[in-house]
Amino acid sequence: MASSSEAYGLDHGFFHFPKPTAAHKAGYVLSVVLMIVAVFLYSSSLFIPDVPRIDEAEKLPSLHEDPSMYAFGPLQKGYDADEYATAAAFVVVPLELESGGIGSESCRWVEDDDGGGSWQYSVEFSDDLVRFRDVAGQRIDASFSKQGSLSPEGTMLSECSSEYDRDIIGHGEGHSDNHRFSVFMLVEEDPVRYQLLSVAENLGFSNAILPDEVTQREDRGRWALLFSGLAGLVFMYSTTPSLKEDLRRIRNQNSASAKNPTSGEGFLRGSGRSFPHFGLNFERLETPSRPTRDVEDDWLFGAPPLPESYEDPFKQQGDGTLIPEHPIKLGTPRPATITPYSIGALLFSISFIWLAADLRARDGSWFHSMLGWGLTFLVTGVNLVWFYRAWKQFKLVRLVSDLPTTPVRSAAVGQVELVGQVRPSVAGTPAMEVGGRETKGLVTWRWDSYRYECTTDSKGNRSCSWNHKERVSNGVPFVLHDGSGGIIVDPESWEEKQVDLGPVLDTWQRGDWRWDVRGLGVGDPVYILGDCVPRTEQHLSDWGGDPTVQNALLTVVPTTATGDASVLHYGTELDLLAQNRSIFEILIVPLFVFTVGVFMFLNYTP
Repeated sequence: MASSSEAYGLDHGFFHFPKPTAAHKAGYVLSVVLMIVAVFLYSSSLFIPDVPRIDEAEKLPSLHEDPSMYAFGPLQKGYDADEYATAAAFVVVPLELESGGIGSESCRWVEDDDGGGSWQYSVEFSDDLVRFRDVAGQRIDASFSKQGSLSPEGTMLSECSSEYDRDIIGHGEGHSDNHRFSVFMLVEEDPVRYQLLSVAENLGFSNAILPDEVTQREDRGRWALLFSGLAGLVFMYSTTPSLKEDLRRIRNQNSASAKNPTSGEGFLRGSGRSFPHFGLNFERLETPSRPTRDVEDDWLFGAPPLPESYEDPFKQQGDGTLIPEHPIKLGTPRPATITPYSIGALLFSISFIWLAADLRARDGSWFHSMLGWGLTFLVTGVNLVWFYRAWKQFKLVRLVSDLPTTPVRSAAVGQVELVGQVRPSVAGTPAMEVGGRETKGLVTWRWDSYRYECTTDSKGNRSCSWNHKERVSNGVPFVLHDGSGGIIVDPESWEEKQVDLGPVLDTWQRGDWRWDVRGLGVGDPVYILGDCVPRTEQHLSDWGGDPTVQNALLTVVPTTATGDASVLHYGTELDLLAQNRSIFEILIVPLFVFTVGVFMFLNYTP
């Protein structure tokens, strides 16, 4: 069995890499794979030509008669010297397709699974050499990228209401059926060559409909951002809080030590710790065989011994020595300031903030714009929720860390933090029956029911899952005892969101139904953060008291005056803090992400 000295003054310092479990190792492997994919996508994007935005191109009513009049400049990144000249100009100009084929289009009726359907239009552009004419009659030969460094892009005005296949071709000089386009193209300086980047069909010689942005380089980079963000997300959730690793290690030692000890109520053993069962006024009843508290979820250093008699539940036990896991004995543990969680969180959040801002700033199409704004609001919403929850968690952790844990015998009216062991009050441990099984030994409990249900979609695919049906919570007053004394707690005074009953105690299935039970049983560790208030005469009459013991005249209820968090939690303070991270990871990282998100939302330009 591990000793309490192993948990005394736990301090993980500035950086700590918690030892991963098997599941976390799988998560790290997945995050590395995702990051490799992101790096590959980003690296491949460097070989795609970087095309400027449409608003940066020179808008012309017609072609320049003298090619030297174009605003030539050095090409940006990604242009292969074997395919492109060293200098070029980017222009938008209205042109008529006079000869050659620029692509093909089709319209098809596509049926859906419900017997209906819709007309679907598709267009494909080719890299064939074609001839264009401008409004002044000047002609050029041009094509999309011959080497495939950029894919052809364009939009047509065609309607799709009947089935057809046709080529987008020029019909000769002056033909009325010739297509007219607003053309975004690259004009190379030496030798002069015209390369199409994107086209948009117009009704005449105008730039009424501008071509789509060419964002193929950016799109590849956006996929890289998506995969890097997912890698960061997986990395985040593959990193446990640093203190939790120590608790897992100690509990693993306890699990090995608990294989063959003598069985008994309140004692750690291989099959779990059983709960004593009581009737009214501390009447001892037969100890139930189930449920039991699993050794991996139990006290770190073994359950404190239960008293032989409960007639004086509020008085000190023995010489009043505090239980071994009392914070006064263990001190306040300190998680590592930084763990890999921070790295994953920053990678996840910055990648998605950048992705959302980039999609908005450089719209390749209406879909890019819609996706960019949608992702922007999603990321902003997530940041707001994340920061709000981080602030609440920060307040709780700071309060738990800063507020001294009071021995029960020293408790006074006001805000208190108490840690102790569940003992019965005069209410005993009422039996609870659900799903054909009776549960005993608990003072407060919650059960959930699930039904296994199957559905079939329109395609005939069948899927089955456990669906939650009902939740019921109940309980009776119990005594929290820390060795120095006991104080009564009434679960009915606490809201469900303030109560953490720990892991599932018992689960069973009958036919298509399943039930899960959680609860606090006699002998369990319990942590309470709330307000000590005097008990009423009626409360003393109903649940007993001792006028000679100060703590017997008090009870603990949720805090209302200060607005601080209130907690009734299975486990000790160490268990509660072990679920949390350092103040830096709880608050500073979300605050930084929130600030960057607001800045990118308001000020980002590519």
